[in-house]
Amino acid sequence: MKKKTLLLLFGALFIVVLTCSYMTWNRIDPDYTCARCHEIAPSHAQWKMSAHANVRCTDCHGTAMSNGLHSFMEKANMVFVHFTQNKTNEEIRLNEQQVLDVSNRCIACHQSEYTGWLAGGHAANYKEIFMDSAHNAKEKPYWDCLRCHGMFYDGNIHDLINLESTSSVDWKLRDKKQEMLPTMPCLACHQMHTDNPVSQRYVTLTDSSRANRERNPSNALYLRADKSYLRADLLPKPVMFLGDSIVETASDPATRLCMQCHAPNSKHQVGSEDDCTVTGVHKGISCISCHRPHSGETKASCAQCHPSLTDEQIKGVFEKPHTYDKMKE
Repeated sequence: MKKKTLLLLFGALFIVVLTCSYMTWNRIDPDYTCARCHEIAPSHAQWKMSAHANVRCTDCHGTAMSNGLHSFMEKANMVFVHFTQNKTNEEIRLNEQQVLDVSNRCIACHQSEYTGWLAGGHAANYKEIFMDSAHNAKEKPYWDCLRCHGMFYDGNIHDLINLESTSSVDWKLRDKKQEMLPTMPCLACHQMHTDNPVSQRYVTLTDSSRANRERNPSNALYLRADKSYLRADLLPKPVMFLGDSIVETASDPATRLCMQCHAPNSKHQVGSEDDCTVTGVHKGISCISCHRPHSGETKASCAQCHPSLTDEQIKGVFEKPHTYDKMKE
């Protein structure tokens, strides 16, 4: 009896020590824990120079106990891979479920941005995008759809949809659980580990030479093909045409990012395909001058520059937000 009691006591003590040790591991400086591993060091270095430097790794990535058995197995697999495979930092990528888990944790600090995103078109799920019968009747889904709608999807278009039938009404998502997942989560446009001084803000001014060069933009494009990010200010500025005439376009990082998905046809004609380049008196204006970055909302933007406009005049603008009339010389 005494032996059993001692075993129980030692067992309980072991569990307490193990739990306390793991909690301590999660709280102390990563320089002495995770970041000592060769494959994590580059990400850790970026994090220390980012706006999230005061946010603990576990606040975004969770712990082995965050999501029950699922997170425990996930973290156990990471440890197994670390000791059995010689992975580099470039080879370590989040799968789609991990991306969604991180995005869900963004909400704790970015509630207003989440509310805006949820109310806008970028919160569209797989069912809304890929089971749109009107769109499917015009164009069959193919691999490049995932470049914007499903950047983090773990398979290809045929893994996602049964496209074997010639009739679009028979096309179905293979996995029902995929239907309600968002196709454009936070990490589609935001790179969490971008180098940035914490106390600075990125400001784009009319005179680019005066722009704040000490801080990088918070947005970046996730390149599905490369499984890596390209910072928004490093994206190329497309040359746009209206007929044979070149159209002036904004060059700020947000506009460059928007145009990667809201893109024109191969001839770069404004208004073609999904392009939303503005012409007329608003040519050259940034997307976010009118659109709220997360919701896409525009109704409050007109009054910022045109306080004298009446509600009726503003309504007329919304009926045709992007004009493509022939430019006057």
